[in-house]
Amino acid sequence: MRFRVFCSLLTGVLAFAAGLAHAGPTLSSAEFAQVAQQCAPRVDVMTLAALVRTESGYNPYAIGVVGARLARQPASMEEAQATIQMLEQRGYDFSLGLAQINRRNLARLGETTTTVLDPCRNLAASQRILRECFTRATRSTAIEQQALRHALSCYYSGGFSVGYREGYVSRVVANAQTMVPPIDVAPARAQPIPLAEPSRHTQATAAPMPSPAPSPTAVRPVTSSSGCAAGRQVMLVSCGRGTCVRCLGH
Repeated sequence: MRFRVFCSLLTGVLAFAAGLAHAGPTLSSAEFAQVAQQCAPRVDVMTLAALVRTESGYNPYAIGVVGARLARQPASMEEAQATIQMLEQRGYDFSLGLAQINRRNLARLGETTTTVLDPCRNLAASQRILRECFTRATRSTAIEQQALRHALSCYYSGGFSVGYREGYVSRVVANAQTMVPPIDVAPARAQPIPLAEPSRHTQATAAPMPSPAPSPTAVRPVTSSSGCAAGRQVMLVSCGRGTCVRCLGH
């Protein structure tokens, strides 16, 4: 089962960059959709988008600290790792990455504080948790949309009530209602390369124009004993493809 029921919760565009409460680097809509489809294919991409928008604002290095707040979100893997080390040394509980995977879940998911910052691995872990919560929720209600909301509460807190009480479920639903699916844009059709302007020395390839009929060309007159009257000069002239004899008077 692909859990396509999740998509019916959602309408609107993956407007990731606009109106986000989280600072830091963000994935573009095309990047997120590609990673989600490849790494979390059993959760509808729009449902996952609404959840991730709520959790991290699409920042793959986001760190959420339980009971505290960072001055700003990490802008690189190096900053994220340095911050994680500081939080661990001080004994804080925290969640990581696009879908905010809590550190207490990392071991059972086969992740570490480093690997879970990879967008693909993070979304795959999110898919596993959300599907587990959805399976649990369907045992308490046969209404799919209600089960989905219960699953969101479970994702947030591990139970079916805290997510409602603290407004998490309503925030995810609100984010879902302000987005629309990304549009697949067909690649532009390849255009032919135009011809360069021909130079003066470029050999013409067009069919040659027919040559005009040659005009009579005079050659040096000679005397002859042809049929011309005695005493007249004879001139050879061009006549079509041959030559003709013309008798000239004095």
